[in-house]
Amino acid sequence: AIRAALREPGSVAVLPAATRPPRPVPLWLHPDPPQRAAPVPERDDPAAEQGGAGRSERDTRKRRAERVEDPDGRSGLIAFRLESLFSWTEYLPLDRTADDSEDPEARRRADDLEVMSVSRGEAPASKLRFDLDLPGAAYDDLPLGEGIRLPEWDWKRQRLVPDHCRLQPLIAREAGSPELPAPLAPIARKLRRQFAALKPQRTWQRGLPEGSELDLDAWLAHVAERTAGRGAGETRLYREFRGATRELACLLLADLSLSTEAWIGERGQVIDVIRDSLHLFAEALAAGGDRFALYGFSSRRRSHVRFHVLKDFAERHGEAVRGRINAIRPGYYTRMGAAIRHATSLLLAQPAAQRLLILLTDGKPNDLDHYEGRYGVEDTRMAVLEARRAGLVPFCVTIDERAEEYLPHLFGAHGYTLIRDPAQLPRELPRLYARLTR
Repeated sequence: AIRAALREPGSVAVLPAATRPPRPVPLWLHPDPPQRAAPVPERDDPAAEQGGAGRSERDTRKRRAERVEDPDGRSGLIAFRLESLFSWTEYLPLDRTADDSEDPEARRRADDLEVMSVSRGEAPASKLRFDLDLPGAAYDDLPLGEGIRLPEWDWKRQRLVPDHCRLQPLIAREAGSPELPAPLAPIARKLRRQFAALKPQRTWQRGLPEGSELDLDAWLAHVAERTAGRGAGETRLYREFRGATRELACLLLADLSLSTEAWIGERGQVIDVIRDSLHLFAEALAAGGDRFALYGFSSRRRSHVRFHVLKDFAERHGEAVRGRINAIRPGYYTRMGAAIRHATSLLLAQPAAQRLLILLTDGKPNDLDHYEGRYGVEDTRMAVLEARRAGLVPFCVTIDERAEEYLPHLFGAHGYTLIRDPAQLPRELPRLYARLTR
């Protein structure tokens, strides 16, 4: 697209380091990588979605350009995280200072640049392509069904694009240990006592037209009224011991993207904090008797949104749920909109007067395609608005220190909370739930 714009044969476009789009390559570095999901044809190129007509159009717009020297192969930017020092097992001498790979969105990226830098050079004789994102089928979680098609909000066109994403429900192939981690046991016991006290108590329901036994007080009053000649109307002479229930359902949706692999000082990784939070949240709600479900999500482009089933509404909390929580691991990216839309449909199927959707995350929405930036933010915001219009209460819990820059736009000024000390998240999450459901 850049060559066509400049109309100069032999020119090679080089994006400056400050404007070159990031090319994240997430690696599965643990011994048990998950499996490769079934590919779905990508239609991210607008021209491809319109039958390729856009490729044959001649671009007559004029653009500014500047001449620069060829890259010397030594001026690239290397991003390095110290925690990965002991994780690498191979060395690949790749020169990434010149971007020579095909970019399906090159035309759109070129339109976004005010000045394009070009240099004289030769196209590479060969290209190396590799994909380290998707693991082998024998190691991944088990897919449940063929996937679910979901829409996505295109904020530039101001319309909902139908069937734009495919969400794949998954369940752990091999669950972890069914035991609650030992450091959490004392906290779990305390939370179980607190939430059990909030559980509605069973009481006698009197004055019923039918029930488990005769209500002697109502029967004596009825006999007295009949003797006095005033007895008339429907007789309610029975009582029954019934348990009061809260008409409430809660779904917790946890971000399991690769960013949760980051370390929190010397206290562990973000994924460890999320795992502990899920454990304590489940222990507390199970003791309180409320109906709840736990899911995790991540994504690799719109065709592969992963939706991990940790506990559904129909399942009782127990060893199987604890094992799935212990088995979670980080990977991929954060396509929030599709995950929120599917969670909304699951919550709407629950017969409850109050439905609470809690999103637990450590950052803003992003993915490999154009979901990065405002597109992802606007799609997530629309998914939250759709949930709220359907009668749900969406609420976000985050440990991202920059959350106040974008979460008010997504969830509203009172629709989120920032946990400044991530280590406190496992304790704070059940307390937050208690406040939200009063």
